[in-house]
Amino acid sequence: MRKTIVIILSVILSGCLFQEGFDDEPVGERTVVTLDRCVDGDTAWFYPIGKARFLYIDTPEIYPQMQRFGQEAADVTCDALSDARVIEVEYDGQREDDYGRQLVWVWVDDALLQEELARLGLVVKLYDYGDYRYERRVDQAITEAQKNKAGIYQ
Repeated sequence: MRKTIVIILSVILSGCLFQEGFDDEPVGERTVVTLDRCVDGDTAWFYPIGKARFLYIDTPEIYPQMQRFGQEAADVTCDALSDARVIEVEYDGQREDDYGRQLVWVWVDDALLQEELARLGLVVKLYDYGDYRYERRVDQAITEAQKNKAGIYQ
């Protein structure tokens, strides 16, 4: 009887663990940061982590040459970060890129900044180096921007 109970509990617990791995948006740990300086639409310096590259997205560039909607992307990002009450970052997989930048999801007052930029049509392409926690949200926001002909999708 005792062996049967142990087996049943093991099956139940392993089922819970298996299901948790397929949760659409498991909650990761966030770290509160402060804005040091904004660089462009997908990069900023935060205290205490240093230079950060926003995960999964690429916005039009402003350096070395201004790309179409580059200034708009930089303005949206810099305004959001400057006006934020709380900025949090969340790691998801690899913590640093080849240039020493922290790879993070950026939360501005509990809104995912990458998703907001995508919804406004300010995401050129995606950097998909694995399975990221919020990529489905960003993908849906891009689809919405395309449907609404927002930003670069005009």
